[in-house]
Amino acid sequence: MTKDVQEFLRGRKDALYVHKSGPATQAYLAESLLAKGQNVVLVVPEAKQVPEMEALVRLFSRDEQDLFWKRRWFSLPAYPPEDPLHADPGAWSRRWLTLFALHGAVRPFGLVLSVENFLSKWPPREEVENAFLHLSVGEEISPDLILEQLISWGYRRSSMVGAVGEIARRGDILDVFPPGFEIPLRMEFFGEHLESMRLFEPLRQRSMEDVPDAIILPVAPALLSPESMSRAQACWQRFDATGEVSDRGHGALLRALERGDGRMAPGVYYERFSTLNQWIPENTTFLLSGSSQLRPRLEEGEWAWQAFLEETARENDCEAEVRWLRSSVIQPASSARLAWHNQPQMVFEDLLIGVDRQGVDLPEKTFGSFQELFWRPEARQRPWSTLMQALRTWQDERPQVLIAFHSDHSRNRFGTRLAEEGISFGESFDPRGQGVALVRSSLRKGLDLEWNGLLLLAEDVLQPDEKKGPARQAHKKGFAGLDSFDELSAGDLLVHRDYGLGRFDGLHRVRIGDAANDYLLIEYAGEDKLYLPVDRLNLVQRYKGPESASPSLDRLGGAQWSKTKERARKAIEKIAQDLVEIYAYRRVAKGYAYSPMNEMYRDFEASFGYEETPDQSRAIDDVLADMDLPQPMDRLVCGDVGFGKTEVAMRSAFRAVMDGKQVALLCPTTVLAEQHYQNFRMRMEHFPVQVAMLSRFVPKVRQKQVLEAAARGRVDILIGTHRLISDDVHLPNLGLLILDEEQRFGVKHKEKLKKLRKNVDVLTLTATPIPRTLQLSLSGIRSLSVIETPPVDRKPVQTFLLERDAGMLRRALAQELERGGQAFWVHNRVQGLEQVVEYVRSLAPEARIGMAHGQMSATMLEEAMHKFWHGELDILVCTAIIESGLDFPRANTLIVDQAQMFGLGQLYQLRGRVGRSERQASAYFVVNNLNGLPESTRKRLQVILDMDYLGAGFFVAMEDLRLRGAGNILGETQSGTISKVGLELFLEMLENEVRRLKGEAPREDAQTEMNVLYPAHIPEGYIPEARDRLHFYKALSSAGTNQAALEIEGEVKDRFGSFPEELRTFLEVVRLKRLLSSLKAVKADLLPGKVVVAWPDGTNGRKDEPGDSGGLDLAVLDAIVPWVLQHQDQARLLPPNRVELRFADKAANYRHLQQATTLLSELTPSRPASS
Repeated sequence: MTKDVQEFLRGRKDALYVHKSGPATQAYLAESLLAKGQNVVLVVPEAKQVPEMEALVRLFSRDEQDLFWKRRWFSLPAYPPEDPLHADPGAWSRRWLTLFALHGAVRPFGLVLSVENFLSKWPPREEVENAFLHLSVGEEISPDLILEQLISWGYRRSSMVGAVGEIARRGDILDVFPPGFEIPLRMEFFGEHLESMRLFEPLRQRSMEDVPDAIILPVAPALLSPESMSRAQACWQRFDATGEVSDRGHGALLRALERGDGRMAPGVYYERFSTLNQWIPENTTFLLSGSSQLRPRLEEGEWAWQAFLEETARENDCEAEVRWLRSSVIQPASSARLAWHNQPQMVFEDLLIGVDRQGVDLPEKTFGSFQELFWRPEARQRPWSTLMQALRTWQDERPQVLIAFHSDHSRNRFGTRLAEEGISFGESFDPRGQGVALVRSSLRKGLDLEWNGLLLLAEDVLQPDEKKGPARQAHKKGFAGLDSFDELSAGDLLVHRDYGLGRFDGLHRVRIGDAANDYLLIEYAGEDKLYLPVDRLNLVQRYKGPESASPSLDRLGGAQWSKTKERARKAIEKIAQDLVEIYAYRRVAKGYAYSPMNEMYRDFEASFGYEETPDQSRAIDDVLADMDLPQPMDRLVCGDVGFGKTEVAMRSAFRAVMDGKQVALLCPTTVLAEQHYQNFRMRMEHFPVQVAMLSRFVPKVRQKQVLEAAARGRVDILIGTHRLISDDVHLPNLGLLILDEEQRFGVKHKEKLKKLRKNVDVLTLTATPIPRTLQLSLSGIRSLSVIETPPVDRKPVQTFLLERDAGMLRRALAQELERGGQAFWVHNRVQGLEQVVEYVRSLAPEARIGMAHGQMSATMLEEAMHKFWHGELDILVCTAIIESGLDFPRANTLIVDQAQMFGLGQLYQLRGRVGRSERQASAYFVVNNLNGLPESTRKRLQVILDMDYLGAGFFVAMEDLRLRGAGNILGETQSGTISKVGLELFLEMLENEVRRLKGEAPREDAQTEMNVLYPAHIPEGYIPEARDRLHFYKALSSAGTNQAALEIEGEVKDRFGSFPEELRTFLEVVRLKRLLSSLKAVKADLLPGKVVVAWPDGTNGRKDEPGDSGGLDLAVLDAIVPWVLQHQDQARLLPPNRVELRFADKAANYRHLQQATTLLSELTPSRPASS
């Protein structure tokens, strides 16, 4: 731990700025402060960050108290705009927990919350003081009194308690589900004597364990005691008299009181409301996560409240109240920010602006999957041994490794296997401990606190299979349906796998018979319309094609879409055949096994003027081992710029030449080819190796001479641009093809390379592989070597993000020129580059400035690069032509103008042009207006700022995979096909065709069609925004497991409160659909009191061939008849292929669906437990 951090923890500093950190670092420091006796408030920009942060602080604090009033850490849920007269009781039940803790705190506390909570008004402290019931077994208290009190606190009477805020009375039994309890509480009385209290399981309603005492808190913001109601009425009367509240609004408030509805916002109900600022004691330490986002989030929240209140007032014809409501419900953002004013604070900066940074760097790395933690293909082939070996290494190298499990069962099972391996472990975090600890936590990713060596790994990360834990959205293959509705708006193109391309026209409520449910409206050509039920969202995907494509809509029922898919299928057959051919052929092809390395190779090896880094040495060994084998080599060497990839290429090239083979080295630019030519020639000048170059820099006469010599085998190593793959270039003894920065080649060049690389060894060098290249490498199709170790004395490039500031840029250039260095100024367009030169000249009038771009003549470009290379220019104003692999050791300042216009890989490559010596280099990414950047651009810039450590290239590519997706697969032949069917359907069809060619079964994703004849939807009154409803429809209907669905349901409940009956019914519909899809049912009709399930034709009798059952698992087929006989009071067969379930009781529809799911789950074939 750094000195600055230690001093802050000891209270010797009032403020500390922290950079490059992540959630685990922030939680760790928060708990460290709390452990030292300080009150701590951890503020995050967004509510969705709160659960993860809360999980982390609880993990570090070992705060596992079941009794909420004994806990040390609390959290507040989101506080989004809501109707001031209909506040969310679910959220308020959690808020009361925190208010109770803050009010009665007798020891230090920790609080995690999102920043918008500071906007809202809260109940006054004096109201909270007595707003709890402390009950103990054996005391005398009337159950009628408890019931009356809890109803005035917002509890709802119910026949069966299953949700927080529900209460039920059955004789001497009083069931209640108070805030802070995981499951409900059952009290049993004898008269007014409280005989027992026990927790019970809400689904089966069975008691579980006794509790001696309990604290029950309110669930509604307005506590409807006679005194407070009287004060509220008097206050409203005054507002009515002054005109701030209209007669109509006053009447609405009074009617809410008459109904006993305590869901009124505190500022509306209480005359003396409070703000959250008033609840937090002085000298509380604030940890401000994502500090640069806090102010904008507060301002956005204030605007959102204003817009919401205005819209609500218009709908209810009470616009006169808007001003009063706004001042009653929230405080201004400027006032909200005062919460941490003059308080000790630790400020976590995520996106740095400027150069003069204060504070400390506490870097933290995130792992989302097993593949990111262990990237080598062989690690996934032997995941357990890989993990065990890593744990043994980490035990010695790290202070502690925490592995988080979601259940005791999985933790105990893993612990048993760990003990068998002889690895000891603890069961909780110990800040002074060492070794491995297995803990319970909801954490779902890996976090590496590089600054103190602590490593956290969730069990999700330790699963090498892509079918990960329930909440993980693993990389999905095939036609997965819509991934995100966050930015889906009317007019967007969607692809329906059965009907083709249509235009989205919003979410609509459609009534069929007595049932009104939600449907996506998709418009097709000829004004055809398709209403798609929300549980079938897996059938549609946002259209993703080439940017220039403007496809025409299909017609419902027309033949065009079938023809399009058929044409696409034929094109994909060829693409898949090429893909399988290239890589499968190379596996079986007879390559060339090189002779053992001779004495001359050892001499060449010794002539390397530096000591190989460990990674570089390993990469060289990998390549040489590939060359020993009779199969053609196909290896990707991923290494940061200047980390020694060229030496790997030189060693392999020299060995090939020693065996009489020719070598071709392809570069994306003429300048890079020139540099490689000079480096290879100088390195091999004392050996019998002929090196030549072909590019537009080479005169025609010399080109002709080189071509003739190469055709006769007199050129050993030919270096050049795509000129090398021209038809007039002949290398009769070609044995090794080296590709430098393959992603920079055009589509047509890649097509030619594919044919060229079939029979020869191929070595690809890159600092940032294109994502598809990386995918193929990681999947084991191509071999991968990563060079992460930097050369000795190499320093990371300092990276800064700047809004355009002439003074700052002037100082950056002057500082570089004063130390005799050079600078790049990169602009994204050729047009206007001369004006940029003049601008740079105004900043550095004494500098020698040159210009370079790809549209210059070869002579002028060569002259500019040559001058810069030899130090005759101080500043080179250029386009991204300097991006790929160029080496200018004296250039140590880079300014990228309009940085938002460049891709992640481009930015990383550009930054790699500087810092190639022992001098400290700097990169400045300049944007015009940071706040105006799209979220995706901000993420891209955030990634490049975070990854400013040496050797980050591989991880930049991993991030690029997330940001860009699949990338180019095979080249030019795919573009037209994608424009016809869209990327996702194209990828599914391609994968299935590849599987077919390999002799594997296609991936199946058949979904049961659900015909719902009663209300099953998300009510508009529950989630008003159509976009939000669409988002949760997708999330709920596409959850792959019941556990994943439960987590999403928890999120919905957290944001919007207890489920209305229509939503409960929808949840049970999708749960039943998940089960029926696994049973291969094709259709289910859901009617009141009845469920009818149909299987494919041919399932009413055993067939000899499995295919005859329409894909139905024969184990299911065998089970249906005995199952019907077992449940003949409810089930019956309807020939030829249907089963009917009837329910005699008058329970709600969702209860019937629950019963149907339970019964039909008995048909699930039992599988042997996987080891």
